[in-house]
Amino acid sequence: MGSFALLSPSAFAKSSNGATNGTTHCDPSDPGCAQNPVLTGPPPPFVTIPANCPAFLSTDAWTLDFVSGNSVSHGTLNKNGAWGGGTAEGQAELTTSDGTVQYAGHLQEWGGGGQNTAVPPAPPEVGQTEFGFTTNFNGSGIAGSVSIHVNGHSTTNNNGTPTSNLQNVNVTCS
Repeated sequence: MGSFALLSPSAFAKSSNGATNGTTHCDPSDPGCAQNPVLTGPPPPFVTIPANCPAFLSTDAWTLDFVSGNSVSHGTLNKNGAWGGGTAEGQAELTTSDGTVQYAGHLQEWGGGGQNTAVPPAPPEVGQTEFGFTTNFNGSGIAGSVSIHVNGHSTTNNNGTPTSNLQNVNVTCS
């Protein structure tokens, strides 16, 4: 999934309590928006691609990229940590490694997370963290239609030890 950096055009505000807040709006296909590629192939070994899907989904270095759309990112930073996230939606293309568009359709993604700063004497880079994301693509092409759904979530405790880490992938073709 793309990152949710706070890039122009954006609005930042610093409050009297030392918090900094920012919001960014951009086209997710713009290189300055840092959204592409959203997904790349081939998928990891734990992902099962159905037999009725084109073989390139299992073996090729394909990419799923936004070609137009809307994206909003937001973040807050203060003495207690940092939190942020973003959403993006728009038109996308799934292309094989030779640049051939295989599927075109609608793509949505959401991601967010946060980090609570540890209380001294713990090192400042240690603290509870949480991150989650969801990506959905529905496209059509010469081979029919494809639907890709990916979501994940991870957390760590204040010692930096993972307490949850999951990822789900569902691909269907018709």
